[in-house]
Amino acid sequence: MPVHEQDRERFNSLMREYDEIDKSQHPQKAASLLEEAGSFVDREAEPEKWAAFRSMYAQYAENLAPVSAIAAYRDALTVWDRVKHYDSWVACHSGIGSLMMNLQPFGPNELDEAVMHLESAVAAQPFLSSMLAVLYRFRSAGDPHENWEKRVFHLRQALLLIDRDDDRRNWAFANNELAIAIGDEPDADFGLVLEERLRLHLESFGLLEITDGVTWIDTCIGISECYLFRGGTDDRENQEQAERYARLALDAAVGDVSAPVRAEALLNLAKTMMAPGRIFDADRVRKCLAFCDESATLIDPVRSPALMASVESFRANALLKLAQHGEPCDTDRLAAHAEVALSLIPGAEHLSDRRSVLQVAGEGLLAAGRFERAAGYFRQALEAAESSLLVAESREGRMQRIWEFRDTSALLSWALLKLGDNENALFVLEQGKSRFWRTGDEPLAVDSIRSIVPRGGALLVSNFSCREGAVIIVTAERIEVVWLPEFGKERLMELQRGGLDPASLGGWLRAYHMRNSEHEAWHRMIEATGEALYRELWEPILTVLHELGIAEGAELVWFPQGGIGVFPVHAASSQDSAGSRFWLIDRFALRYAPDFRVLLSGHSGTGRYSGTLLLVANPCGDLEFSELECVWVRQFLAGRELTLLHGADATPDAVLDAIGRADIAHFSTHAVFDLNRPLRSALLLAGGEQLPLERLMPALDPEAPSLVVLSACETAMSRISSTPDEFLGFPAAFLHSGAGTVLATLWPVDDAATALLTGHFYRELASGSQPPAFALRSAQNWLRNVTAQELMDLMREMKNAPPPVGPFVGRIRTALRTFEPEFKPFSSPYYWAAFTISGKE
Repeated sequence: MPVHEQDRERFNSLMREYDEIDKSQHPQKAASLLEEAGSFVDREAEPEKWAAFRSMYAQYAENLAPVSAIAAYRDALTVWDRVKHYDSWVACHSGIGSLMMNLQPFGPNELDEAVMHLESAVAAQPFLSSMLAVLYRFRSAGDPHENWEKRVFHLRQALLLIDRDDDRRNWAFANNELAIAIGDEPDADFGLVLEERLRLHLESFGLLEITDGVTWIDTCIGISECYLFRGGTDDRENQEQAERYARLALDAAVGDVSAPVRAEALLNLAKTMMAPGRIFDADRVRKCLAFCDESATLIDPVRSPALMASVESFRANALLKLAQHGEPCDTDRLAAHAEVALSLIPGAEHLSDRRSVLQVAGEGLLAAGRFERAAGYFRQALEAAESSLLVAESREGRMQRIWEFRDTSALLSWALLKLGDNENALFVLEQGKSRFWRTGDEPLAVDSIRSIVPRGGALLVSNFSCREGAVIIVTAERIEVVWLPEFGKERLMELQRGGLDPASLGGWLRAYHMRNSEHEAWHRMIEATGEALYRELWEPILTVLHELGIAEGAELVWFPQGGIGVFPVHAASSQDSAGSRFWLIDRFALRYAPDFRVLLSGHSGTGRYSGTLLLVANPCGDLEFSELECVWVRQFLAGRELTLLHGADATPDAVLDAIGRADIAHFSTHAVFDLNRPLRSALLLAGGEQLPLERLMPALDPEAPSLVVLSACETAMSRISSTPDEFLGFPAAFLHSGAGTVLATLWPVDDAATALLTGHFYRELASGSQPPAFALRSAQNWLRNVTAQELMDLMREMKNAPPPVGPFVGRIRTALRTFEPEFKPFSSPYYWAAFTISGKE
């Protein structure tokens, strides 16, 4: 018998046997018969028949030989056409994606392939959305914000497939997953997304009963987590609610509930009892450790590696809390828990989680004084953070990954300082700054850093990442470290917000937020903070500066870190032996800078202040002093080419068109600072229309002004709560877009004081004898010492100015006559200390 006839007989025999067997009882046999029968089909002659056999074989092999099933589906896809064979094409993509989710190891490449296949099939098979949501949650490739958007989209699609009334348990489960995803939005307003997450969990809770088992427990845990981090309301009530729902979850995790579920409930209660804002209690921390010890006994690390990693990570965190408060703590045990957690967390897929654990281990060893070993953990943490950042492309995605740097670079820098490696400490600290603006840098050299030291002055690089603070002083010849035993992270947070983890907002930020209703308290806070800064921060620094030969009158460049950028560091004050108050700016000129590289890049700005002036004047029409201010600006910068955008002419389009041609850009207007989305901070222009930074920055390319003066409220404020880039705001946006120097304000400023100070600033600048930092210092010292009589004389010079300035000046002179001639109306730092100079000069 010819071979082809033998093959046909064998094929027919196989198919008869296939038709006769009970396939549900014998799937392995069915798969074997189909695989052999398919081998007799000529792929070239009968491609569709061959693909059909490969697809059918794969369906039966899914549970028996998933790798072979995937290979068969891939074979079939080489034949199936998306249009001509749509159902078969979808089935193959669905099969491959579903099977790949269960394969181990499941790395980034496998995850991306699974996403591709499931995305191809989900339109025809909407139930696949639940799988895709899981994949996007853990996807390390691609932009974090785009992954989050896909995750939320698929969770919403999955929720639509469930009937809320007929299947309340599954609906509540899916709704909880959506709630968790909402809370994970990159670079979102944390308070807003937390409230939405809490609302969704409470909606699920309202549908469930305790008899709903795991779903009810998971819902209680979700609600507990929301109350744990909720702010802006009654903190004690939030803590009580967090613990209430945590205990409800634990009380329900008995009987038939699986051991991992009870383990998770124990871990959640432990987290709740160590909530941020609670007063430290060593016994409570040890009780939390006991909960975790019990939790660990209930978990099989092979079957539940992520849960076990969470328990080990929390153990390390609890031991760190003990170490940081001076309690007896076995740091070797801390490191061991961290190492176990790391061994259970996949590298490429969970870089953020690994970085967090590595940082905890490093901080624990820092607290124990084991600096070399701590530095090793921090180096690994930075590598993980750097790898995560490389794939972030959107603004929100980059911001999320920048959060993940936290203060890792500052902690490594601090450890290196303790090891005496001062140069590398500078380089590492720089590595963690301005991550939003740059994707990569060439290594810096010490000579490059020394090249930006002002003549006769010094760079002051602060590091407040630990209990003991440090300021690195860089001169043209030396690098010295000033250690501040009483002014580190804890003291800084006490001044800034009332404590390291305050139950309610206090300190500077509370006074700032209440400044309108508690005006005098805000004035007192500015003065009291200045006194504390001089006593605790500046006195040790000034001693070392004197030893290094830095003479009074020199310029100092201050590099903020750890949130100190919110304070007017230049307005520190003290009293002499006679009881007279003096200020830091009596002795030095202080300039701010976000990082070394922004001072090393672009033009220096020197000598370019004689060029074109862009003057944006009173665009909203409600700033009378703006009119006077702009007269002074034009007076002191006379002879320059001028682009004047006054009132209704100062539209966003007009400003964008003009700013790229200006050497000096002066904005006399209002501004709004967006704490959560700094690049949406905006200048207010004609008709109240906003010009946000995200729209303004592209207009600065390729040529930005040498000097930008932002004579408006809150333009020197920066995002300080979430990222190591303390200068994320107006100054950084202009500097990183190429501007040389930026004058801006730390809080809403008095209109009269602003006009007077900026006018005097330009007078000093126009003289040609002083760069901007010195010109601002002179203007501030002048404003705080100017008398009512001197102001009367100044106003007299302007009495013949055309309206509206002339009549307005007349009213000012009338008001000044109510004061004693020697009265100094602007002596309080409230009026002058808000103004800062940042940048190259």
